[in-house]
Amino acid sequence: MTRVLVIEDEEYLCDNIAAILEFEGFEPITATDGMQGIALARRHLPDLIICDIMMPGIDGYEVLQALRSDPATSTIPFIFLTARAGREQLRQGMVLGADDYLTKPFNPDELTASVRARLERQRRFEEETRAAMQEIQLGITLALPPELDAPLNSVLGTAGRLIDRAAELTPQDIETASQTILEATRYLHREIENYLLFAQLEILRFDPARVILLRKNTLQAPGAVIESTAQQVAARQGREADLSLETHDTPVQVTHDNLRKIIEELLDNALRFSRPGTPVRVYTRTEVDGYVLHVEDRGPGIPAEVVERLRTPIGFRARLASLRQHCGLGLLVVQYLVQAHGGKLAIESTPGSGTRVQVTLLLAHTEAS
Repeated sequence: MTRVLVIEDEEYLCDNIAAILEFEGFEPITATDGMQGIALARRHLPDLIICDIMMPGIDGYEVLQALRSDPATSTIPFIFLTARAGREQLRQGMVLGADDYLTKPFNPDELTASVRARLERQRRFEEETRAAMQEIQLGITLALPPELDAPLNSVLGTAGRLIDRAAELTPQDIETASQTILEATRYLHREIENYLLFAQLEILRFDPARVILLRKNTLQAPGAVIESTAQQVAARQGREADLSLETHDTPVQVTHDNLRKIIEELLDNALRFSRPGTPVRVYTRTEVDGYVLHVEDRGPGIPAEVVERLRTPIGFRARLASLRQHCGLGLLVVQYLVQAHGGKLAIESTPGSGTRVQVTLLLAHTEAS
């Protein structure tokens, strides 16, 4: 039987709602204050929660915040009860993760219609999540091996030649072979890291509570992270002289590791797909929309169909197949990281004249929408 938790401090109303739900075939559980409601939600894990906003002690907003922060209760559909539903009140509830509102007074039909609609949406969400997880699992299984074959064969082949010809190799031969192994191993490590990160980010899209927690992270000095990472990437490719940096610091909603990964992937692409001696520019600006990171190169550009793939919602494996043909998985990882933090990714690319990538991150004092 579908279990519904009702949190309402007015006992007569709480009992009335419970009676309506029971008549409609649901199993009601009742609580008359926020603290009791949180405890019952964690103990019984109901299929849906109906909660009053204005309650003594812990109010409805605090109840919702506590339950959305708990992985066990984070995805339970949540309907607010309110005697008034002004714009600010609605916005506050939606930012915290409420699914719907019922304004008092309401009739039994309104109550049951809202409950059934939320439960049906949750059922569809769970079905979509299961399908997405199956696609991710199959996509990783099918797509990962081909990406690793080339560098792995390079490592195995070079190591085999070192063993077979050990007696006749010069120090220069050994150094060259070792460099080949090192570069192939670095590529393997990065590809495996990107695939695992991409799978985690794909799963994260179906976990609203983790997204809310992720967006609470603040980085005070993003410019410093961008500069140090960019210099390291350019040094690895021997392109320090081609790199132009102009950054500044202001608090933004992103983690240190995720910003580092974003600039690492964007700059690696910019350097790898542009000729040595041509400039690659990295700069930041604070604009109305947030903290904007720009990466510009003068390479051959990204094919229009790849850019379109990033804009169009398509299946997991289709995205993998399209992107790895051209610029690898890194660009898709960047898109998912930026979206996970509530930001935006924009790409302008003209064949033969270069690519301009713009990442917009929320300022730390800006409310995520």
